[in-house]
Amino acid sequence: MRETLTQKIQTDFDRIALLEQPTWNHNSHYHSFLLKQLPTHCTNILEIGCGTGTFSGLLAQRSNKVIAIDLSAKMIEVAKRQCECYTNIDFQVADILQWEFPVDHFDAIASIATFHHLPLESLLPSLKTTLKLGGKLLVLDLLEHEIVRDSLSDVIAVPLSWIFQVFRNKRIRPTLEEVEAWREHGRTDKYLTQSQAQQIYTKVLTGAIVRKHLFWRYSVLWEKERIVGNRETL
Repeated sequence: MRETLTQKIQTDFDRIALLEQPTWNHNSHYHSFLLKQLPTHCTNILEIGCGTGTFSGLLAQRSNKVIAIDLSAKMIEVAKRQCECYTNIDFQVADILQWEFPVDHFDAIASIATFHHLPLESLLPSLKTTLKLGGKLLVLDLLEHEIVRDSLSDVIAVPLSWIFQVFRNKRIRPTLEEVEAWREHGRTDKYLTQSQAQQIYTKVLTGAIVRKHLFWRYSVLWEKERIVGNRETL
């Protein structure tokens, strides 16, 4: 079952990689927010689900080395072209669930719009182990509405999205090809509510901060505790 789903995700994003990539989208809107959570400079950063490499290039400006992983070979091809000026990015086509995590290695792990494809209960312990003490996990992912109050935010999000589409992308409607590609991918997508995300992340990552954002997103910020004497600090 998992193999079939993984193959479909890979096929979907091989198709999506060939589409025109917009300047602005609901994920890139939060790039600056995520970057603010990082140290000024890192030695090693892991990006899970790098897509076309837009965020990979930003991470490369903050780290000696970035390992950027994606399931889609086509996405990695686009990412390599887009980031050819960065010699410190190691792009890898891989299934993160089959990847061998080094212990206490990364200063930060970042992932955007990818974790809803993954079994978090089994993935998060591996991420916890591979982070250095003081290392940070930064997650941005899609959010399912939970209560009526969540839907009320659409009153703001929808018109704002249109405005950004017009002024940043110079268009308001996606092409038919884009609509069909994303609709096909959406057939198997399932998103967490904020309550579900809060429960899953904090169960494994003590002190994780789960926050709801506009544009149907949530973020998770977590720092691996440092040990000072016999006391743990965040």
